[in-house]
Amino acid sequence: MNKMNALRWAAAILMLICLALTVSSPSMAEDAVKKLPLDFTQGGMETKESGWTYEGKLPVAYHDSTIDMTVEQGSTTLTVKRRSVTHETFVVRIRIADVSQLRTAVSKDTYTGRGQAKAESMAASKNAVAAMNGDFFKYEYDVGYVVRQGELLRDATGNRRGRIFDMLLIDSEGDFHVIPSATTESIDAYVAEHLTPNGLTVLDTFNLGPALILNGEVQDMAETAAARQSMYQWKYPQQRICIVQTGHLEYAIVEVYGKTDSSAGMTLQEFAEFVALQCPGALVAYNLDGGGSTNLIVDGKRICKTPGIREITDIIYFASAEE
Repeated sequence: MNKMNALRWAAAILMLICLALTVSSPSMAEDAVKKLPLDFTQGGMETKESGWTYEGKLPVAYHDSTIDMTVEQGSTTLTVKRRSVTHETFVVRIRIADVSQLRTAVSKDTYTGRGQAKAESMAASKNAVAAMNGDFFKYEYDVGYVVRQGELLRDATGNRRGRIFDMLLIDSEGDFHVIPSATTESIDAYVAEHLTPNGLTVLDTFNLGPALILNGEVQDMAETAAARQSMYQWKYPQQRICIVQTGHLEYAIVEVYGKTDSSAGMTLQEFAEFVALQCPGALVAYNLDGGGSTNLIVDGKRICKTPGIREITDIIYFASAEE
């Protein structure tokens, strides 16, 4: 190889290395994304029609430069009250470019009062790619430690009814943490030890639970705050839904169809084991309100025909940030 060819080869290799570093740099990729406002009344960017993929009437995927979402529909058969019941299942997988695309919204755009609304209406008004029901924080107005979109709304862990929860905390980088039987003192201590030293803050909290999976390990539901307080029909079969963190800025929503009369569905333990099969190595899977409150919305449409559906107070949703 002559000297000129050698220089050309060296220049080409250097350019390829620079290109690889540019493409693989998370900070550069995230810096290029428009951050959505924390204001809970504002939603995400409108989705592009060309970004959607449908199978019949079912939306099964959405893609743009800031978000990837896929829907997997399946079924599983369980023995419920000594009879074989086939359950419809959905797993929605989402990857976002910036934490601001993981968002919450509330009925009537206000944190006060007990007003409720249809999940589809809330999701559509915020341009949600995918959405699910949250907890019941507006209805249970006197319990829980509630932060939404970075704003502390309520600290009532010492409520008169003695209701405490295995709380989900989402930090300002979009990572999930679970604080068992959360009290103000244990929350403050956790934040001081695990978040503040790393420059992190609390983005959202949810007071229901329990945690189904922690660091890839299925939890024993009989040892949870829900079981100790006999909450959420923890040992009875019913329709269930949860949110999962599978990686940094990577999430899943898992729903299993059931009934509202405990004649079909999964117990919490069965649900935890099912989620582990769908999301191997999940960092955290957290149970949210089931039964008639269960809502899974994609492209403004409820994709599982929930029996006994009712209006709810809040949603968790994922949105596009592409202008």
